[in-house]
Amino acid sequence: MKTLSYLSRELRPISYTYFFILKKQWKKFVFFAIVMVAVGLISCVLPNSLVSGNPLPENLIEYLNNSIGGGPVSIFSYMLIFAICLLFSGIICSEYDNETGYIMFPKINRYKLIIGKYFANYTLMIGLSAIFYFIAILAGFYYYGGPIPITIFYSFGIALLFIFSVSCVVVLFSSVMKTVNITIISSILVLLVGFSIVTQLLTLLSPEIEPLYSLDYAGRLMGSIIYEDFPTTVEERFTEISFGRFAMRTWQTPTILAGILIMLIYAGVSFTLAAIIFKRKQL
Repeated sequence: MKTLSYLSRELRPISYTYFFILKKQWKKFVFFAIVMVAVGLISCVLPNSLVSGNPLPENLIEYLNNSIGGGPVSIFSYMLIFAICLLFSGIICSEYDNETGYIMFPKINRYKLIIGKYFANYTLMIGLSAIFYFIAILAGFYYYGGPIPITIFYSFGIALLFIFSVSCVVVLFSSVMKTVNITIISSILVLLVGFSIVTQLLTLLSPEIEPLYSLDYAGRLMGSIIYEDFPTTVEERFTEISFGRFAMRTWQTPTILAGILIMLIYAGVSFTLAAIIFKRKQL
């Protein structure tokens, strides 16, 4: 009984923070939910319903891969990154920017406060992802009928890991930056623009180098893992176009192990650095 009482007392501040942030971020969630429905319709329905001469893919798996995004451009993954940047950017720096830490930290352990805020925002991101996947599955069932491949649930699991990894990077930015707005701008520039520019430069200069440094590249696993015959050789994981002596190689997906490791490494390193910086940060 003493153990349960102790756990209840220790977890109570986290739960209070968790539900408080859910209520506080409710309007943002509704906004992003509407946007995610629009993204789902654009990715899963409109290309096949409104664009003439655009036939459906041969099978349901190919359709789901195209909808979720297994190639270089994925509206879904970009929207996830954008939403994460807006929801998670204020986790740490807002306490210093608004000087609420002067009130909160003496009353609640700073780590419990951040944990509660993190899991509340992570819950909202799970909901946003579920909305998109529901639309994709519903549209796929409408166009092709059943059964829905079990690999779509693997894809959803990879999406949750992708959210975890990207959110840890944004929390790291939040621990370093002084204001929420700067954190949002810096995170978007690095995650959406920076990785893309570096990848394009390497494509031109050293196309044989696989972009294992890129979270955006790791995120492509959300689409490619849907294939039951996942590409196992290096040659199956990229496309190459030659122009005389010049060759342009586009890497389509990492291996399953590599993609998961990339996301876990980013999450682990970012979370550790954020915790160290937060511990030393003064009001």
